[in-house]
Amino acid sequence: MKKATIFVIIFAITFLFIRMLQDESKKYPKNQIEYTVQKDILYTEPARLPQTFDLYKSINQRGPSPALIFVHGGSWKHGSKELNKRWKTVFEEIVKEGYSAISIDYTLYSTKDYSYNDPVRDVETAINFVYKNAKKLGIDRSQIGLAGASAGGHLALLTGLKADIQPKLNYIIAWYPISDLTTMNQSPSSRSTEIVERFMNSTAGQMADEYNRMSPIQYVKHAKIPIFIVHGTGDTLVPFSQSEEFARKNPKMVTLIALEHGNHGFTNLSIQASTNDTINYLKARLKEKK
Repeated sequence: MKKATIFVIIFAITFLFIRMLQDESKKYPKNQIEYTVQKDILYTEPARLPQTFDLYKSINQRGPSPALIFVHGGSWKHGSKELNKRWKTVFEEIVKEGYSAISIDYTLYSTKDYSYNDPVRDVETAINFVYKNAKKLGIDRSQIGLAGASAGGHLALLTGLKADIQPKLNYIIAWYPISDLTTMNQSPSSRSTEIVERFMNSTAGQMADEYNRMSPIQYVKHAKIPIFIVHGTGDTLVPFSQSEEFARKNPKMVTLIALEHGNHGFTNLSIQASTNDTINYLKARLKEKK
């Protein structure tokens, strides 16, 4: 009887130990991505409307890391540095690979006394801030990239192609970007014209020169850094043809990935399908530097 009792006790202890290990395994999965987020870092000057960014870094980071600065979309009116699921996936994957990832806020046109130059100035200021404070932020300033989606893609292209900004960047990534304000009225969606006119506070006919000046397609011929664009062929808000024409202007520097039938925002595609190309591109950038 004593032997049987001892056997039962040992079995019970072993069973509980195994269950405890299984619970810990669920709690801390092997592939868990561990990173820190430093929130609300102020990057604008005191005299201006305060704008901040969030900095994502791996807890395993040792020494300066390459960095990706991200500009969110939202028709220049909505959105924030809080990441949607797709960009959170990209951030988590690249942080695991050794990047620091930065998501910025910028002036939206719903702001009082807004000018369409404000968000461009904000993105430029953010890039300059990261570049100047790279050492303090733990970033390798020779490996800074700029990315954006939709209206954020427009701002990334427009700002990143500035002559004084290009030398501070290694590449630009744009998801379904608006690259030509002057042809947005040819989109199948009537919303496209409305969004652009609200952003510019005018029509293309009223301010043709400004519409041209604010269109990244006017500057792509002079690009000296690689540009990587991902755009869905089924996009009715920002036509895929915009990115096709943009790439045609400088095929040497622009790589265009077409996602078949992808709509604006890729909401009809899986997160994996719509992020793989971007993640692989960023991983390749790291290998080039090694």
